Amino acid sequence: MPTPGNHPIYFGSIALERNRWAKLKTPTYRVSEWLKRVQSDGFDGIELWENHIRLAPEEEVAKLCGSGAVRIYNSYVSFGSGEEDAALRLEAAEWIHRLQPKAVKVNVGADPSETAAYRERLLEWADRSPTSCRIWLECHPGTVLEEPEAAADMLERLDADRFAAMVHPFHCHGELSRWLELLGGRVVHAHVQLRDEEGRFIRLSRSGSYVRQQLELMQSCGYNGSFTIEFTEGVRENEDPEAIYRAARDDMAMLRTELAEPGSEG
Repeated sequence: MPTPGNHPIYFGSIALERNRWAKLKTPTYRVSEWLKRVQSDGFDGIELWENHIRLAPEEEVAKLCGSGAVRIYNSYVSFGSGEEDAALRLEAAEWIHRLQPKAVKVNVGADPSETAAYRERLLEWADRSPTSCRIWLECHPGTVLEEPEAAADMLERLDADRFAAMVHPFHCHGELSRWLELLGGRVVHAHVQLRDEEGRFIRLSRSGSYVRQQLELMQSCGYNGSFTIEFTEGVRENEDPEAIYRAARDDMAMLRTELAEPGSEG
C-alpha cells in the first residue's frame, strides 16, 4: 500500500509503451492489466498517457474510467488556432470528465509570438474541463515555457487555484534552483527521468548522490508536490516491460526513502 505522506508517487503508463514516440502512437498494451500490480506495489495511482484511453477498445475504457486509479491525465493537445486543434481539445475535456483525474498535464506551443493566444485558448479550454481538475503546465524544452522566466510570467497571469507547473528535477533545462526560486509554490509536480552521459535512461540509484542533492534542494525550497516515474532504465534500450517496471518500482522506492521525514520509518 502507498506510504502516507506529502509526496504521492505515480506510475506513468507511458513508461511501458513502445510506441510512445512512433508516428501513429498506437498503444501496445492495456493499462488495466497492470493496475492491480501498480497499486499493490505502492504507487499512489497512474499518470495515464492519453492514447492509452483515446485509442483503446470500449472494454478497456470502461475499466480505466471505473478504476479510480487514474490521478493524472497526460495530454498532448495543441493550443494552436486550427479547427483540428480545437476539436482535440474538446475531446480531451470529455475524457477528463469521464476519468475525473485530479490533474491534467499539458504542453503549450512553441511559437513565442503566440504566447498570449496560447494562454487565451488554455483559459477557454479550462472552462470546458471539470473545475476539480487542476491544469499542470509542463515546462518542457521546445515550448514557450522552456525557460523559468517565461513560465513564471505565464503563471502570474493564470489563477493559482487552477493552474500550476511541473518540472523535471533530474533532467532539468537550466538550474533547478532557478525554477524553484521563480515559480515557488506553483511547482506542484515532477516528472522523474534520469539519463547517463550518453543520454541513456538509467534508474535513480545509479546516480544516488545527484538524486539526493536535487531532492534536498527541492525540500529546502519547500516543495510539497508529487512525482511520476515517467521514464527509467530499459526505455529505448531493451523495451522489456517487466524490466522497465522493476526499474520504475526501484525508482519509487528510492524516492520514498529519500523523501521520508526524519524519524519516520521510510
